[in-house]
Amino acid sequence: ETPVTYEEIVDLMHDSFKERLEQGLHFTSCTMSVDDFKRKYSDGVIIVGFDKATGEMMAFYTFHLRRDKKNISFGYLEQLAVSPKAKRSGIGSKMLAENCRIASSMGAHYMLSDTACKATSSVLWHYKNGFYKYELESYRSTNYWSFVFIKYLDDTLKVRPLMIKFHYGWSWLFIR
Repeated sequence: ETPVTYEEIVDLMHDSFKERLEQGLHFTSCTMSVDDFKRKYSDGVIIVGFDKATGEMMAFYTFHLRRDKKNISFGYLEQLAVSPKAKRSGIGSKMLAENCRIASSMGAHYMLSDTACKATSSVLWHYKNGFYKYELESYRSTNYWSFVFIKYLDDTLKVRPLMIKFHYGWSWLFIR
């Protein structure tokens, strides 16, 4: 209901990921331009969270619906940015819960997300919110390895943790 510009979203994203630049991790989110953001997420979903008392934007997330090799629909959580003022307040977890609800209502059976292996707080956040480490990935635009995480939204597709560990181990061996 509150109008938000792409510029405001990108400013929040840059503020949110500034600590990653300080760690020496070249997150695409740290330097993405407004035009690049518009191009990348024009066909995705962007949800913004506000502080009820002040009306200030505190967080946003973006995701795309995709299909895997078995033609099963899943959501890919691409960005989850939380204002430095609101970090560790639980807003990220609330945004994720809403993301999972929306993705599930759109037919997604699971969510994927990724983060740098060295981004310890983000890795721990994924575990805390029910994700499992699924595979390792290295993207051309980054200078680090990423964990890809999976969270099942549909228990009928849920893979046993041993199978997830096997899949992760296979991806680890493949990159070595």
